[in-house]
Amino acid sequence: MSTHSSLLEVKNLNVQFLTPEGELQAVRDVSFSLRQGETLGVVGESGSGKSQTMLAMMGLLAKNARAEGQVLFKGDNLLNLPTAQLNRVRGPKLAMIFQDPMTCLNPFLTIERQMTEVLETHQNASRGQARAAAQKMLEKLRIADPLRCLKSYPHQFSGGMRQRIMIAMALLSQPDVLIADEPTTALDVTVQAQIVALLRQLQQEHGTSIIMVTHDLGLVAGLSDQVMVMYGGRVMEHAQADDIFYHTRHPYTRALLESVPRLEHADDALLAIPGMPPSLRNMPVGCPFAPRCARADSDCQRPAPLSLVNEGAAQHWVACHHTGAQA
Repeated sequence: MSTHSSLLEVKNLNVQFLTPEGELQAVRDVSFSLRQGETLGVVGESGSGKSQTMLAMMGLLAKNARAEGQVLFKGDNLLNLPTAQLNRVRGPKLAMIFQDPMTCLNPFLTIERQMTEVLETHQNASRGQARAAAQKMLEKLRIADPLRCLKSYPHQFSGGMRQRIMIAMALLSQPDVLIADEPTTALDVTVQAQIVALLRQLQQEHGTSIIMVTHDLGLVAGLSDQVMVMYGGRVMEHAQADDIFYHTRHPYTRALLESVPRLEHADDALLAIPGMPPSLRNMPVGCPFAPRCARADSDCQRPAPLSLVNEGAAQHWVACHHTGAQA
């Protein structure tokens, strides 16, 4: 799953948490690559390891966690960089939009101060230059009266507006890679559509690579070039977006797709995946999805390695013992 022209390449990333009950494995052997201007959708239910993968890449894991493997950004392994060097990459080159903007925005500082700080710190911009750039970015995000917005505090805005401000802050330094972790959670569908359209527009203008982390397969459909499906801390399926949607190989991906509401089946009962995602403390011995999978058999008591089922330019990787037929 790597290419020589990759801007970002993650190889065999593992994340462990040290707890009083022992070591818990949150992410196992995750690998992927991202080229300039490309979008990767990372999909899975809560607890599948999506956010921990991204936090490990950014060097933002909790104190009791450790990451192993490689996160190669333009050839440098971010996992080995000292904090001072990592800070020169994190923010200006590799930016992240978090799930909850209210916990990420400082309630005591104006929006202007929080936005201009990035440019003043990383690009040696003057206060005036930084303010002008912040205003322009807010205008791009179609925020009415950007000057009034800059003078305001986070609590004065709705969730959707705060999320736009977070996106504006992340994009101010025109990062090479933008990680969007559930950027539209708790927003209504109209605002969701606006934010997705905005990310697509900014990507076209700046050539930004995007990692869209979500539990919503519908959200990544119109935005992603490739999709990686995670469950129980592992990659279940990884392929070009069209292949994921039209040539699904993993039962978990199929179950996620079937649980997406569709207008043409508005009168049908919603399909839900039976059972619950596994706890890190009680992970199944074999395939993590086996206890919820209708196709599970004795083979599934062994972990299925991530295998290439379709070679060539459109590679399709699946971790399932039953990849002979479509899921």
